[in-house]
Amino acid sequence: MNIFGELSLILVIAAIVAAMMRLLKQPLIIGHILTGLLVGPYVLDILQSKETLQIFAQLGVAFLLFIVGLNLKPDVVREVGKISIITGVGQILFTTVIGVGLCVLLGFSFIESLYISIALTFSSTIIIMKLLSDKGDLEKLYSKIAIGFLLVQDIVAAFMLIVFSPTFQTGSTQNAVLFLVLKGSIFAIILVWTALYILPHLTRFAARSQEFLLLFTAAWGLGLSALFYYSGFSLEIGALIAGVMLSSTPYQSAMSAKLRTLRDFFIIVFFIILGSQLVFGDIQRLWIPAIILSLFVLIGNPIIVFLLMTLLKYNKKTSFLSGLTVAQISEFSLLIILLGVQNHILKEEILVLVTLVGLITIAGSTYLIVYAEKIYALISPLLNEGWK
Repeated sequence: MNIFGELSLILVIAAIVAAMMRLLKQPLIIGHILTGLLVGPYVLDILQSKETLQIFAQLGVAFLLFIVGLNLKPDVVREVGKISIITGVGQILFTTVIGVGLCVLLGFSFIESLYISIALTFSSTIIIMKLLSDKGDLEKLYSKIAIGFLLVQDIVAAFMLIVFSPTFQTGSTQNAVLFLVLKGSIFAIILVWTALYILPHLTRFAARSQEFLLLFTAAWGLGLSALFYYSGFSLEIGALIAGVMLSSTPYQSAMSAKLRTLRDFFIIVFFIILGSQLVFGDIQRLWIPAIILSLFVLIGNPIIVFLLMTLLKYNKKTSFLSGLTVAQISEFSLLIILLGVQNHILKEEILVLVTLVGLITIAGSTYLIVYAEKIYALISPLLNEGWK
């Protein structure tokens, strides 16, 4: 089957599964991940052209973060920057410390416990942004804070991937990191100058034609993403910065509206790919630790964020809703564990365990976020009583 037939069949299956989710009134993200499991190697084994579809998935991530950047105006960054850094770093530290103790009690070695607990600290920026966007909550305070500390987590996760690399201790790698910092500083200067003196003229010219405005917006977002990617940074950071640079233009709303359909299509492919890549092995004896660790992520991580934000004088509802956004693990979590397996530090079963935790927490947190307000209404009396 060629790529056209393969993609067509996958989309037909995705549409059928999504229709079932709609009839059952379930979140569509769950359906997309289930589609990935169905078309992946464990069931139908339809997905063969992974490299081509991976490009579609990357386009979805780039468009999603680009649109988020369009809504991150400088005043929003000033509003939530401090709380995002404190909460993001604080949650990582507390989750790691508590997670190590919990994993040791479950019978894992210290090094295995350290890897697992670090993996449990990172939440999926892509999933959360998609859910918040679907709810229409991106402009709410809790969403702005959540996006802020999720981006802080992504930066820490990228650093962790460098630290866990076996070549980190070599001088060449350390020099590469220093060179990356230097390139980042030069990029920052050039981009600020471009945003102040070049972009206003370009956007005014592009806005004269709605068709050209769409083309310019897509080219700017993907072009800057590619520039960052080939310069040693991530395309996610490039897409976000590309959006932020256009966030203060008077055409920001029109740009965002024009790209939403493209974003929705490509992000569906991302979740299908994610579902197809979930790894399963001999899982029978891993169910109990997987469930315990999943409960820690689903309940423990939100409690940590809730307590941190409450101590920083945010109201309980904002703290609670923000906390629910960290109730799952991310693709970075799987990458960190995979790196440990490839370096012969961890056994294959640790990857299977974390994959199970990922599947359980992604599904569970989706429901928590979709029904967040109803959950808060139910437990708010307990929160008020417990905080007296």
